[in-house]
Amino acid sequence: MSSTQSYTLKKLDQVSVASSEVAVDFDATPESESKPEPPSPPSFPDGGREAWAVVTGAWLAVFVSFGFLNAFGTYYKENQLSHKSESDIAWIGAFQTFCIYFMGSVFGSIFDKYGAGPLLFIGGIGFSLSCMMQSICKEFWQFFLAQGLLQGLCLSALFSPSFASVNHWFFKRRGLALGIVTSGSSVGGVIWPIAINRLIGEVGFGWALRTCGFIALVLTTIAAFMVKGRLPKRTGSEFFAFGLFRSPAYTTFCSIVQLATHLTYIGIFFLLFFLPSYGAANGFDSNMIFYSVSVLNAASFFGRILPGMAADSWGRYNIMIITGFISALLAFVSIATRNTASILVVGALYGFTSGNVLSLQGACVPPLLDDPRKIGIGIGQMLSVSAFGALLGPPISGWLIASSGFKSAQIFSGVMLAFGSILLCVTRSLLPMKDSKWIA
Repeated sequence: MSSTQSYTLKKLDQVSVASSEVAVDFDATPESESKPEPPSPPSFPDGGREAWAVVTGAWLAVFVSFGFLNAFGTYYKENQLSHKSESDIAWIGAFQTFCIYFMGSVFGSIFDKYGAGPLLFIGGIGFSLSCMMQSICKEFWQFFLAQGLLQGLCLSALFSPSFASVNHWFFKRRGLALGIVTSGSSVGGVIWPIAINRLIGEVGFGWALRTCGFIALVLTTIAAFMVKGRLPKRTGSEFFAFGLFRSPAYTTFCSIVQLATHLTYIGIFFLLFFLPSYGAANGFDSNMIFYSVSVLNAASFFGRILPGMAADSWGRYNIMIITGFISALLAFVSIATRNTASILVVGALYGFTSGNVLSLQGACVPPLLDDPRKIGIGIGQMLSVSAFGALLGPPISGWLIASSGFKSAQIFSGVMLAFGSILLCVTRSLLPMKDSKWIA
């Protein structure tokens, strides 16, 4: 072999080695330039002063929003709308609840893009205004617009960002954190009916609601300064996140769980709305009618926190399913209650179990999202579908009471809760097993 040929072969070997090195470097380039992954679950603080301050602010917002909603039915039938049927009055609370859930997708998206503060300020001012409007209402349609529509929209602006913001700060303790937040509705359900009852007796219906409006304005202003998100704001021109439905897992989950939640919501609001009326039909005096709602919500306080703690260890869907079936059983058991003691006991137990069903739903959604920055809109889009169950449930129960008595409404409520719980079992079976500890 000549020296020239030997030199040529050496150069070719060097080129070959160099090209292989380049190939290795080129293969490594995408890894170094890949986009950062969304924050993984362990990166969530799950505690600390800021996180618990958010929980406290969210608790105040829920105390005002769902707490006031839980006082529904304690004053209309005894005051301005005494001439209206249970079914007619139920439409006000049902439409108010519908607005709270249906507008969740709108306010959830606004939260993802702009944060919680502006929504809480606007929601607090609007809620106070709605109370002022209620105080001067005389006709049914006026109450429907003031409470059902205006107050419903404002309560959604308070509730949606409060619920979503807590998910920014907690993962492993999310069930506990959301249980504490939603316990605000239970405490509100205890305090607001008693306060309204006392105020109506002392200053009259109008000033009772105006006073509630001023109190709520102070509390929501405090909440607006405390509630905030932690993750980067969602960017882009897309307002809704319909792209989430291109994910088969998310779409399957949404379809089944929302049908389950839809049926559950149709059934769950019977005792929450009609316990005072059922008590009145079985001998409750006027004071006990008011206090029955407080008893139910006092039990609901423990039902939101204690099972929430258990859900973080035993699975959130597992606990929801158990409490859903127990709620269905209690709806059937309520048929046999005929005296004050038995009605209050069943009402308290129902408050405990139903409170857990309503509080854990928000803890089940975030782990299914491809980006934690979509927490607000992810929860909101699901709540929007649930809104139709909340809209239809109370009026259907009211119509059944008017046409066939309480027993038919109790059976209807139990059946809907049972079917909803069965569908939650189906949803549970479709969840990825590797995440079952936290998702399920």
